[in-house]
Amino acid sequence: MTHPLPPDSCAVAFKEWAGVCDALADGRQSLILRKGGIAEGPRGFVPEHSAFWLYPTRVHEAEQGLRVDQPTAADEPASAPHPADMVSLRALAVVETIGHADRPEALQALEDLHVWTDETISRRFAYRKPGLWVLGVRIFRSPRPATIAVTPEHAGCKTWVTLDTPLSTTGLVQVVDEAEFARRLDRIRSALSPPGNDAAITSRVDPPWPQV
Repeated sequence: MTHPLPPDSCAVAFKEWAGVCDALADGRQSLILRKGGIAEGPRGFVPEHSAFWLYPTRVHEAEQGLRVDQPTAADEPASAPHPADMVSLRALAVVETIGHADRPEALQALEDLHVWTDETISRRFAYRKPGLWVLGVRIFRSPRPATIAVTPEHAGCKTWVTLDTPLSTTGLVQVVDEAEFARRLDRIRSALSPPGNDAAITSRVDPPWPQV
Protein backbone atom coordinates (compact mmCIF):
# COMPACT_ATOMS: atom_id res chain seq x y z
CA MET A 1 0.00 0.00 0.00
CA THR A 2 1.27 3.46 -0.86
CA HIS A 3 1.12 5.73 2.15
CA PRO A 4 0.08 9.36 1.64
CA LEU A 5 2.97 11.81 1.70
CA PRO A 6 3.10 15.36 3.04
CA PRO A 7 3.73 18.31 0.72
CA ASP A 8 7.39 18.91 -0.20
CA SER A 9 7.54 22.00 2.01
CA CYS A 10 5.29 24.04 4.24
CA ALA A 11 5.39 27.69 5.32
CA VAL A 12 2.48 27.82 7.76
CA ALA A 13 2.22 26.70 11.39
CA PHE A 14 -0.69 26.11 13.77
CA LYS A 15 -0.30 27.45 17.31
CA GLU A 16 -1.41 25.02 20.01
CA TRP A 17 -0.52 24.26 23.62
CA ALA A 18 2.86 22.56 23.91
CA GLY A 19 1.36 19.54 25.68
CA VAL A 20 -1.05 18.98 22.79
CA CYS A 21 1.77 19.34 20.25
CA ASP A 22 3.74 16.72 22.17
CA ALA A 23 0.77 14.34 22.24
CA LEU A 24 0.25 14.73 18.49
CA ALA A 25 3.96 14.30 17.72
CA ASP A 26 4.16 11.20 19.93
CA GLY A 27 1.08 9.53 18.41
CA ARG A 28 -1.07 9.84 21.55
CA GLN A 29 -3.47 12.26 19.85
CA SER A 30 -4.95 12.16 16.36
CA LEU A 31 -7.38 15.06 16.27
CA ILE A 32 -7.47 18.84 16.52
CA LEU A 33 -10.48 20.84 17.67
CA ARG A 34 -11.49 24.13 16.04
CA LYS A 35 -14.26 26.49 17.02
CA GLY A 36 -14.20 28.25 13.67
CA GLY A 37 -11.98 28.75 10.67
CA ILE A 38 -13.84 26.12 8.63
CA ALA A 39 -15.49 27.20 5.40
CA GLU A 40 -17.59 25.42 2.78
CA GLY A 41 -15.99 25.38 -0.65
CA PRO A 42 -16.41 23.34 -3.83
CA ARG A 43 -14.93 20.27 -2.10
CA GLY A 44 -17.04 20.60 1.03
CA PHE A 45 -15.96 21.88 4.43
CA VAL A 46 -12.24 22.62 4.65
CA PRO A 47 -9.94 24.44 7.12
CA GLU A 48 -7.87 27.48 6.18
CA HIS A 49 -4.87 25.19 5.76
CA SER A 50 -4.83 21.42 5.32
CA ALA A 51 -1.11 20.88 6.02
CA PHE A 52 0.78 22.76 8.72
CA TRP A 53 3.58 22.60 11.27
CA LEU A 54 2.69 22.34 14.95
CA TYR A 55 3.85 25.48 16.75
CA PRO A 56 4.01 24.80 20.52
CA THR A 57 3.00 27.60 22.84
CA ARG A 58 2.27 27.98 26.52
CA VAL A 59 0.17 31.10 26.11
CA HIS A 60 -3.04 30.61 28.13
CA GLU A 61 -1.96 27.06 29.06
CA ALA A 62 -2.86 26.00 32.58
CA GLU A 63 -2.26 22.74 34.42
CA GLN A 64 -5.97 21.92 34.50
CA GLY A 65 -6.25 22.29 30.72
CA LEU A 66 -4.67 18.91 29.93
CA ARG A 67 -5.06 15.48 31.46
CA VAL A 68 -2.09 14.12 33.38
CA ASP A 69 -2.92 10.45 32.79
CA GLN A 70 -1.24 10.37 29.37
CA PRO A 71 2.49 10.93 29.95
CA THR A 72 4.86 11.30 27.05
CA ALA A 73 6.37 7.99 25.94
CA ALA A 74 9.66 7.28 27.72
CA ASP A 75 11.64 7.26 24.50
CA GLU A 76 10.07 10.47 23.22
CA PRO A 77 11.13 13.58 25.16
CA ALA A 78 8.58 16.33 25.51
CA SER A 79 9.13 19.69 23.89
CA ALA A 80 12.21 21.06 25.58
CA PRO A 81 12.08 24.64 26.83
CA HIS A 82 13.62 27.16 24.45
CA PRO A 83 14.59 30.76 24.92
CA ALA A 84 11.55 32.98 24.63
CA ASP A 85 12.72 34.15 21.21
CA MET A 86 13.03 30.63 19.72
CA VAL A 87 10.59 27.79 19.03
CA SER A 88 11.12 24.22 17.81
CA LEU A 89 8.91 22.74 15.07
CA ARG A 90 9.15 18.96 15.11
CA ALA A 91 5.89 17.75 13.59
CA LEU A 92 3.67 18.39 10.57
CA ALA A 93 -0.08 17.73 10.49
CA VAL A 94 -2.07 16.85 7.38
CA VAL A 95 -5.86 17.02 7.67
CA GLU A 96 -7.45 13.74 6.63
CA THR A 97 -11.07 14.20 7.67
CA ILE A 98 -13.29 16.97 9.03
CA GLY A 99 -16.48 16.61 10.99
CA HIS A 100 -18.69 18.68 13.29
CA ALA A 101 -19.55 17.64 16.84
CA ASP A 102 -22.93 19.13 17.70
CA ARG A 103 -23.36 17.22 20.95
CA PRO A 104 -20.91 16.60 23.83
CA GLU A 105 -21.35 12.83 23.69
CA ALA A 106 -19.57 12.71 20.33
CA LEU A 107 -16.43 14.16 21.89
CA GLN A 108 -16.69 11.91 24.94
CA ALA A 109 -16.49 8.92 22.61
CA LEU A 110 -13.11 10.20 21.36
CA GLU A 111 -11.59 10.90 24.78
CA ASP A 112 -8.68 8.51 24.33
CA LEU A 113 -7.63 10.24 21.10
CA HIS A 114 -6.74 13.54 22.77
CA VAL A 115 -5.27 14.90 26.02
CA TRP A 116 -7.60 17.80 26.89
CA THR A 117 -9.57 17.65 30.14
CA ASP A 118 -13.37 17.37 30.14
CA GLU A 119 -13.50 20.93 31.49
CA THR A 120 -11.43 22.27 28.61
CA ILE A 121 -13.58 20.46 26.05
CA SER A 122 -16.79 21.71 27.69
CA ARG A 123 -15.62 25.32 27.66
CA ARG A 124 -14.62 25.17 24.02
CA PHE A 125 -17.82 23.37 23.05
CA ALA A 126 -20.08 25.92 24.79
CA TYR A 127 -18.24 29.06 23.72
CA ARG A 128 -20.52 31.27 21.61
CA LYS A 129 -22.49 28.76 19.51
CA PRO A 130 -22.36 25.20 20.91
CA GLY A 131 -20.35 22.74 18.84
CA LEU A 132 -16.81 22.07 17.66
CA TRP A 133 -15.14 21.13 14.41
CA VAL A 134 -13.01 18.01 14.69
CA LEU A 135 -10.03 17.55 12.36
CA GLY A 136 -8.64 14.05 12.06
CA VAL A 137 -4.95 14.60 11.35
CA ARG A 138 -2.11 12.45 10.09
CA ILE A 139 1.09 13.49 11.88
CA PHE A 140 4.62 13.34 10.47
CA ARG A 141 7.59 13.93 12.77
CA SER A 142 11.08 15.15 11.94
CA PRO A 143 14.15 13.45 13.44
CA ARG A 144 15.80 16.88 13.34
CA PRO A 145 13.32 19.53 14.50
CA ALA A 146 13.70 22.97 12.99
CA THR A 147 14.31 25.74 15.51
CA ILE A 148 13.16 29.11 14.29
CA ALA A 149 13.20 32.64 15.67
CA VAL A 150 9.97 33.96 17.15
CA THR A 151 9.14 37.18 15.34
CA PRO A 152 6.71 39.93 16.37
CA GLU A 153 4.33 38.57 13.72
CA HIS A 154 4.14 35.28 15.67
CA ALA A 155 3.08 36.93 18.91
CA GLY A 156 -0.39 37.30 20.28
CA CYS A 157 -3.51 35.17 20.40
CA LYS A 158 -3.53 34.03 16.80
CA THR A 159 -4.05 30.57 15.39
CA TRP A 160 -1.92 30.64 12.25
CA VAL A 161 1.69 31.73 11.80
CA THR A 162 3.30 32.32 8.41
CA LEU A 163 6.96 31.33 8.40
CA ASP A 164 9.54 33.56 6.76
CA THR A 165 10.87 30.57 4.78
CA PRO A 166 9.06 27.34 3.88
CA LEU A 167 10.48 24.36 5.76
CA SER A 168 11.28 21.19 3.84
CA THR A 169 9.41 18.04 4.85
CA THR A 170 12.21 15.73 3.66
CA GLY A 171 12.84 12.98 6.17
CA LEU A 172 9.53 13.25 8.01
CA VAL A 173 8.20 9.97 9.40
CA GLN A 174 4.55 9.15 10.04
CA VAL A 175 4.09 8.68 13.80
CA VAL A 176 1.16 6.21 13.75
CA ASP A 177 1.26 3.15 11.51
CA GLU A 178 -1.27 3.07 8.69
CA ALA A 179 -3.50 0.32 10.10
CA GLU A 180 -3.85 2.01 13.49
CA PHE A 181 -4.38 5.41 11.90
CA ALA A 182 -7.16 4.00 9.70
CA ARG A 183 -8.88 2.64 12.83
CA ARG A 184 -8.64 6.05 14.49
CA LEU A 185 -10.10 7.81 11.46
CA ASP A 186 -12.99 5.34 11.37
CA ARG A 187 -13.71 6.09 15.03
CA ILE A 188 -13.66 9.84 14.46
CA ARG A 189 -16.02 9.57 11.50
CA SER A 190 -18.35 7.21 13.37
CA ALA A 191 -18.54 9.45 16.45
CA LEU A 192 -19.53 12.62 14.60
CA SER A 193 -22.92 13.63 13.30
CA PRO A 194 -23.61 12.37 9.77
CA PRO A 195 -24.40 14.74 6.89
CA GLY A 196 -28.00 15.88 6.95
CA ASN A 197 -28.01 16.47 10.72
CA ASP A 198 -26.61 20.01 10.80
CA ALA A 199 -23.11 18.60 10.42
CA ALA A 200 -20.71 17.49 7.79
CA ILE A 201 -17.97 14.93 7.47
CA THR A 202 -15.63 15.24 4.54
CA SER A 203 -13.02 12.80 3.36
CA ARG A 204 -9.35 13.51 2.96
CA VAL A 205 -8.50 16.90 1.45
CA ASP A 206 -6.56 15.76 -1.58
CA PRO A 207 -3.47 17.56 -2.84
CA PRO A 208 -2.54 20.10 -3.97
CA TRP A 209 -2.77 21.42 -0.44
CA PRO A 210 -3.85 25.07 -0.46
CA GLN A 211 -1.86 27.88 1.15
CA VAL A 212 1.13 25.91 2.39
